[in-house]
Amino acid sequence: MKQTAKRIHLLSGALLMTAFLWISALNIFAAQTSGIVDYADENGVRGWAFNSSQADQPLEVKVVITNQANGQVAAELTTEASIYREDLAAQGLGTGNCGFDISVPWESYGEGTFLVETYAGGQRFSSKLYGKGIPASSQLRSLGVFRTTAYCPCRQCSGGWGGRTSTGTIAKANHTISVDPRVIPYGTRIMVNGIIYTAEDRGGGVKGNHIDIFFNTHGETRAYGMRNVEAFLVQ
Repeated sequence: MKQTAKRIHLLSGALLMTAFLWISALNIFAAQTSGIVDYADENGVRGWAFNSSQADQPLEVKVVITNQANGQVAAELTTEASIYREDLAAQGLGTGNCGFDISVPWESYGEGTFLVETYAGGQRFSSKLYGKGIPASSQLRSLGVFRTTAYCPCRQCSGGWGGRTSTGTIAKANHTISVDPRVIPYGTRIMVNGIIYTAEDRGGGVKGNHIDIFFNTHGETRAYGMRNVEAFLVQ
């Protein structure tokens, strides 16, 4: 019985050590993976992905395209980051053979704004927006999860201020958000729920990681309620 227990103990230890080594290897791989989406335009998605621990091997890149109007994934596309680019070679990214360029049939996804997320080695390394009026070179950076609420010009929501904001502008739906300027400075463009807003107002109850979204009517604010969502800085 003692020998059996000892064998089980040794086997368990070996399995734990194997799992630890696999996790460590995956963490190292992920930590050394870098990349960016340079453009998302009518022709497709272009960028680069590179892993310094496997500099001579091209990475497989997965492009996930999500319709921001309904939150549905429109497509998952894969390609290889193996195109030579002189600018990448100059940056010391291996031999420079780590660019990718993938065609995207946008017309088949319908109209709207799309979030383009790119993955390599199981790690998300870059995000970008594609849609009408959005510059192809604009970058997205996740700010984390924010508590989002809604307000409108009525006295209950705005306390007599109506549509006037604390920065002197007139609030507009699908444009204005109220923020804590210590967290999000005035004038910052933030994407929430697929819509790009501008931080131009501040409410007494808006503190820390909290965004208050302007709507035209009180009925719309009630319908929105309170949601925890990921906010993106549009650069």
